[in-house]
Amino acid sequence: MSEQGFRGVPGVPFGWELVRIGVPSKGDYYLDGQFGITEGEIGMVVARPIVRKIEKQKQYRPFANAEEFKPHRDRWWKEKTKSYVYPPSTYSDNYHCGSSWSTSFIDKLFDDGTPFGVEVTE
Repeated sequence: MSEQGFRGVPGVPFGWELVRIGVPSKGDYYLDGQFGITEGEIGMVVARPIVRKIEKQKQYRPFANAEEFKPHRDRWWKEKTKSYVYPPSTYSDNYHCGSSWSTSFIDKLFDDGTPFGVEVTE
């Protein structure tokens, strides 16, 4: 495990991050010093470096046009700065409820908290 991991912690493999040093619990992952990363078990008593997999966050971009927004047209939405939730509203190739797609992406969220845009899968 000579590869230096994320955030510059020597010994932590790339794609993992150090959480703490302590006794691993069931469900924790730790550096075992021999074979790499091992899952903790009940009854462990020796302190180890506890690590967790770094989850790649989803990336979003503004809707490009009405066709791209169409699968989301029945979703409720809200403005980031207000607590009101709005029902589905008017949209066209250039706007959603009076705002451009790029402005809507910045100012709005869907009511479940997801960004007001398209997930980038590339």
